[in-house]
Amino acid sequence: MGKWQTARSDCHFIGLPGNPVSSFVTFMLLVRPFILKLQGVQNVDAFTTKTIAMRADFTVAKADKRREFLRVKRNANGGLDLFANQSSGVLTSAVWGDGLVNNPAGQTIALGDMVQYTAFAEVLS
Repeated sequence: MGKWQTARSDCHFIGLPGNPVSSFVTFMLLVRPFILKLQGVQNVDAFTTKTIAMRADFTVAKADKRREFLRVKRNANGGLDLFANQSSGVLTSAVWGDGLVNNPAGQTIALGDMVQYTAFAEVLS
């Protein structure tokens, strides 16, 4: 995100990644709060930091070198299920899921671990 000076006025430019899930997550976590701030919303953090600790009913055995936002869905047992294909080009994962798990770089997840969950409904409402 950057500010672009034109002859008429200042305007903002926001570039999004090319993969659909990457664009969705970037918009939800970065662009939407930016737009809310431009609209005069005072407490933008309240729209972006609504996370709760929930139980992972899945494993991520291989740690990634980058921070990942995993598409998950709450299950009937009070835990979270992981969409099988976490590729950033698989938009179905965002449609299937109801939220994200923020998985820090270098972090594995074992069955039963508590993870930080952000519901789409909380952030996009």
